[in-house]
Amino acid sequence: MRLTSRSFAKLPAVFIPSTLHQRGYFDLLLISFIALFLELVIIRWLSTEIRIFAYFKNLPLMAAFLGFGIGCYLYRSADTLFYKTFPRLIGILASIIALAPALDLTRVIFVDPRQYFLLGVGFGDHALTSVPSMFQAAKAYVVIVSIFGLIVATFAALTSKMGQLLNEKMPLRAYSINVAGSLLGIAGFSIVSYIQSPPLLWLVLVYIATLYFFWGRAELKLTLLYFVASALVTARVALVSPAFWSPYYRISLNMTDHADHSQIGVTVNYDGFQEIQDLSPRYLQSIPENIQRSQRRHYDLPYQLSKRKVESVLILGGGTGNDAAAALRHGANHVDVVEIDPVIARLGRELHPERPYESKSVHLHVDDARSFLHKTERRYDLVIFATLDSHAAFSPLSSIRMDNFVFTNDSVRRVRSLLNPGGGVTINFFAIKPWLSQRHLTVLQEVMGNTPMVLASPTNQEIILLSGDLFDPSRELEVTDYQPVALPFTFSQVEATTDDWPFLFLEQRGIPFHYLSPLLIICALAIIPLRYCKLKVGNIDWHLFFMGASFLLIESKAVTTLGLLFGSTWLVNSVVIGSILLMILLANCCISLGYDGSFGALYSVLVVTLILNFVFPFDWLNTLVWELRLAVAGMIVASPLFIAALIFAKAFSEVSSPSIALASNLFGSLVGGVLEYVDMWTGLRWLNILALAFYLVSYLFLRRTQRVVGTVHVPRIA
Repeated sequence: MRLTSRSFAKLPAVFIPSTLHQRGYFDLLLISFIALFLELVIIRWLSTEIRIFAYFKNLPLMAAFLGFGIGCYLYRSADTLFYKTFPRLIGILASIIALAPALDLTRVIFVDPRQYFLLGVGFGDHALTSVPSMFQAAKAYVVIVSIFGLIVATFAALTSKMGQLLNEKMPLRAYSINVAGSLLGIAGFSIVSYIQSPPLLWLVLVYIATLYFFWGRAELKLTLLYFVASALVTARVALVSPAFWSPYYRISLNMTDHADHSQIGVTVNYDGFQEIQDLSPRYLQSIPENIQRSQRRHYDLPYQLSKRKVESVLILGGGTGNDAAAALRHGANHVDVVEIDPVIARLGRELHPERPYESKSVHLHVDDARSFLHKTERRYDLVIFATLDSHAAFSPLSSIRMDNFVFTNDSVRRVRSLLNPGGGVTINFFAIKPWLSQRHLTVLQEVMGNTPMVLASPTNQEIILLSGDLFDPSRELEVTDYQPVALPFTFSQVEATTDDWPFLFLEQRGIPFHYLSPLLIICALAIIPLRYCKLKVGNIDWHLFFMGASFLLIESKAVTTLGLLFGSTWLVNSVVIGSILLMILLANCCISLGYDGSFGALYSVLVVTLILNFVFPFDWLNTLVWELRLAVAGMIVASPLFIAALIFAKAFSEVSSPSIALASNLFGSLVGGVLEYVDMWTGLRWLNILALAFYLVSYLFLRRTQRVVGTVHVPRIA
């Protein structure tokens, strides 16, 4: 029987059904939890162990969406796919990820890593030439495509069970339970991130939850074999290569002498991050001057070149404390240090030989740099942009890196407003391309109104820019290998980054072919599983398909906007994504309570809210107090998401096959994930206009369906 909106409104208005204790509802809630939790596990773990996925982070996201869609579409095959195929696939996938370093998969590469700032010695940080050979590129493509296909197959097998359970319930009620389970998945992964647990615990939680479905079945013994084997592989790797797992990174230490803490290497995700260095006068006197020249690096330069004593310092990206130690050595009375990673901050507190984080003059803030800049009202003599290398993406929904927003024109303007009269700003960075150095220079010139002092270290391949009245270029430097640099770095025009176009590591606007090439290959190969499940164009609900593409775009934009306003920490991202799921549940509740507004009215409001998001000057919100900023930003950013959720809930309540309707929506989300790369060319706010275009197309398909059959539904498979 097909439900109309009028008949559905007469159903009991229950948000989460009172019959939740019944096995069918609990099963759907649990499988939805497993699917979302496992998706986050794979995205996080894979980007750590196979580094190319850290910089193309929405590839595993798109693989999960494709797998979700195929699984929901193949719900009739759940008994085979879920009970027989899924344990084998997840065991293989988990083992490959855990063994990636041993299998030489950690640093597969198909682009010039220096061109796109893919970090790590294995990616050619200090190599004279870093362009991969044809063999390396071919290997990388094979690995990317193979892992993508394995993720698709794994999630298709898992979510076939979810599709089966969806079809056993009334559409909107089933969808609400599915979203509630996803919300629990977000909460669960936030908890394991907060307690800084390793992948083994993530995997064990997935396996324990999954075994509920296998208990008492003939497949239980074989399932246990796959689960235990892959868990043992993961445990063995953890024992051989111990590490700390923060909410952002896999962190390990390189201590050649455990009794000597003067030089401790810190690596994140298998790449060099920082050396914990003892640069105290007592230690430096014990080593030859030629070694001092490279080891002292940039830390003391801002103070040696200052016209007066620096009393107050803000350090953005303080790491383990080298910059803070330098400030204390030169007599600073107040030092604010911002470090986003709690484990790195803790290691600095425990291991740094100069103990800077134990000083009463140092105030350590575990926070995102932009978030701290918005919150602080203190003024500083010196603000230091330390060597910020994020090694990670902004969120699973975005190709932006975490540190991109720190170096934008808007960010530096905020820093300038925090300077005391006669203050200064320094930016230190790894100099691998002239255009990247020129971009930093251009931003400082535009904001500070003068040409910075520029010094470079040929040994460390680093450059430091110093701008402001604080600095005196005539002052002599102490022992160092930093030397003045002739400007400009390049005569080519280099665009400064802004909060709307924050792509620090793109030479110019546009989508590089090397970003597109794996996407094109994957999209072409995606035809194979779609042909396997005998997907027909007529079976797809094109209205819900284009809604999925649009919603992914505005969701990605919302996460980025709110992260920029309130911090790009893992907790903010979790809260934002969780809030979006809560809005979806609220929209479902409104429809179940009998809201019967017309699609035309809802689409009209949606258009207005998307245009408002496009034209609204979000940077103006930074002038407001935190509570008011949260209220205004939340209302503006959430409006299109909530209206879109209402439209989807109203349409979904009348479908004849919930699993195929959801599959159509997920296939659309896959397209949205591909189109998210368009912001590299247009800027972030234009994602709203792209989403608006897709919503208008979805409305046209809705009207077409209404004219043909008089109601919204997904055709049944013959």
